[in-house]
Amino acid sequence: MKRNNNLPRPARWLWAMPNLALICFLAVGVALLWFIRANERDAQRDALIEDVLWQEQALRNEVLGRQRQLEALAHDYVRGDLSEGAFYGRAASLMSASAEVVAMALSNEYGEAVWSYPEQALEPLQRVPAAMEPVQRAGRIGLPASTPPFDYPGVGPVVAIAFPAVQGNQTRGAFVAVISLKSLLQTYVPWWIAKRYQLGFVDIERRTVAARPEQPLPDSPQSYDIAFDPPGYGLRLRAVALQGGWPVWRHALYWLLAALSGLMVWSLWVLKRHMRERLVAERALLRETNMRRAMEDSLVSGILATDREGRILHANRAFCRMVGTEPESLLGSKPPFDFWSPEAAARCEQVFAAILRGESPANGFSLRFRRRNGERFDVRLYSSPLIDGEGRHTGWVSSMTDVTELRREREALKASHERFVAVLNGLDAAVAVTDRKSGELLLSNRTFREAFRLGDDGPLCALPLRQPDAGGEWHDTIGGRWYQHHRRATLWVDQSQVWLDIATDVTERKLAIDRERQQAEKLQQTARLIAMGEIASSLAHELNQPLAAISSYSTACRNLVANGQITAEELDGALEKIAEQSRRAAAIIRGIREFVQKREPKRSPCRIGDLVDTVLSLLAAPLNRYYVRLVELRLADDVELSADRVMLEQVLFNLGKNAIEAMIDSEPGDRELTLETRLREGWLDLVVADRGPGIDPADVDKLFRPFYTTKAEGMGMGLNICRTIVEHHQGRLWVEERAGGGSRFIVSLPLGPREC
Repeated sequence: MKRNNNLPRPARWLWAMPNLALICFLAVGVALLWFIRANERDAQRDALIEDVLWQEQALRNEVLGRQRQLEALAHDYVRGDLSEGAFYGRAASLMSASAEVVAMALSNEYGEAVWSYPEQALEPLQRVPAAMEPVQRAGRIGLPASTPPFDYPGVGPVVAIAFPAVQGNQTRGAFVAVISLKSLLQTYVPWWIAKRYQLGFVDIERRTVAARPEQPLPDSPQSYDIAFDPPGYGLRLRAVALQGGWPVWRHALYWLLAALSGLMVWSLWVLKRHMRERLVAERALLRETNMRRAMEDSLVSGILATDREGRILHANRAFCRMVGTEPESLLGSKPPFDFWSPEAAARCEQVFAAILRGESPANGFSLRFRRRNGERFDVRLYSSPLIDGEGRHTGWVSSMTDVTELRREREALKASHERFVAVLNGLDAAVAVTDRKSGELLLSNRTFREAFRLGDDGPLCALPLRQPDAGGEWHDTIGGRWYQHHRRATLWVDQSQVWLDIATDVTERKLAIDRERQQAEKLQQTARLIAMGEIASSLAHELNQPLAAISSYSTACRNLVANGQITAEELDGALEKIAEQSRRAAAIIRGIREFVQKREPKRSPCRIGDLVDTVLSLLAAPLNRYYVRLVELRLADDVELSADRVMLEQVLFNLGKNAIEAMIDSEPGDRELTLETRLREGWLDLVVADRGPGIDPADVDKLFRPFYTTKAEGMGMGLNICRTIVEHHQGRLWVEERAGGGSRFIVSLPLGPREC
């Protein structure tokens, strides 16, 4: 300090300037804290108004959506396409999809229900004259109307909207939808709005009609009202901001101001570095902009950007070449444009007006423009909203493609139609196109007419292949032939809905499949008999335990009876255990007998846990013989399937035996058999995994073929039979590589019934 006093006066001022700046910084920081709260209130108010405007628009769109659905019902009713049953079905579908709609009805001009869903849906309205009057007015004068809010039994406050069914100059009634205000708030108010505000509806007298959460809405400075009319005379949407406390971290700002002064120099250095980085980023942005401009100029499609009033903001080079005009003469101009063809000016004006209204169909518009030299050309125009970087809708972007040459090509396509018909008649498959509504046959090839005995004279309005499903095998009972039928919905040349049917004669293939199935059943019996040699050792192993137990219990009982040391209850318990062991031995013998018995597939409910237990008992002998460790991941033991239990046991036994045999040459400590049961989206997976040498990827595709085997003594039929059994149950069987070595065979079976 003493040294500072010795400094010259200018130097002392220079030394004091950072301190003075720091003091001023602290003073300004303290002052800012006082103003933060006031500014925050203003910001909350602005956010409140913005969110209320957004929410009001969202709720209004939902109500207007219901009104449009009523309009669709009214149009169908006037055209005669809506019956009473169809009305109930569509009303039930609409009410299930829109929770806020609690009732729908068709009323006459007196407000009486003609159709009602649910029953007596208009009775609560008829008890409220103020609510009934708009419905009657809609049915009489043919204008949409809405009711003031009123209480609906079991629902609470509701409003009703009515849309008239007008045919010519005559009103045939009105379709009415009753909308619950509470459900409207619960369904369409997002969580982030409900978390920040209490939302609700108030009537013209400022009384709360419905709110979320359900409590009166105060009229405070932190609230904002906006008219929600229509529907509901004088109905307003009110939002009240939920108060939040002063954050604790703001109190700590007072203590952080001193530390911030030390960071000022560092922040200046960071700012300088940031400016250098920003300069680099701006140069990269300039390069990116130039590249995008070059890409845009390389397009052959014209691009025209307009604001929301139709004023041209931008036109790319392709569009300027298309109309033969410089960009400077286009920018800022408004409809009508010079490039509109005079004979199509009215059409162009209608299209651009529709674009400004946001009514742009997915297939675009067809227009005729002219070039500067007077030459006419046709374009296909597509439009989409123009959104700026802040997410605001500022205008429209239209892309145009010159389709003049395309129209000429259509003429050439018309000439090629005859060639298409010739090719169609040369196909071996039967092809037909039918109208989806009338069933009229629109097109068929020669194979179709010959296969189903159709003549060339007279209208053909019936289709032999007309089925309610989308395809499958179909049997011609008259001709005695089988056909593979594929059907798909498509659009005809006049944009009408049609069915495209393709039928291929598969009679010979079906007969071959039947012969193959019969041979596979015989091979299954052979496979079971081959497995009997190994099952015999398992049978002896399993029977040894219950027979030994019976012998032990019998000897113990005789000794105790001889010595008089056993009571009648103890003797009865021992005899019960002997009987239990005998039943177990009988069950083992019965299971082995069923396994090798030749019979037709028989489906019955079977528990997966019991099925796995049976297979493990059959595999106990080979597991012990080859010192294989068993790992069980049984996550779905309680699941039941409708299947042939013996066949599935044969599949799992065969896969388990193959897995054990694959690990014979492995080290004893590496021999691990994993059996896993798991559920997966409506499917049950049974996984048998081993730690063997694995399967060569080149052999995976051939593994399930008949007579193909990787064993020196194998027949090559086991895996083929297993796949046949699994596919008989509408399942899948495949193999994949196991992480860490080995293979995983996966049997995937559907939990519910499936169509073949």
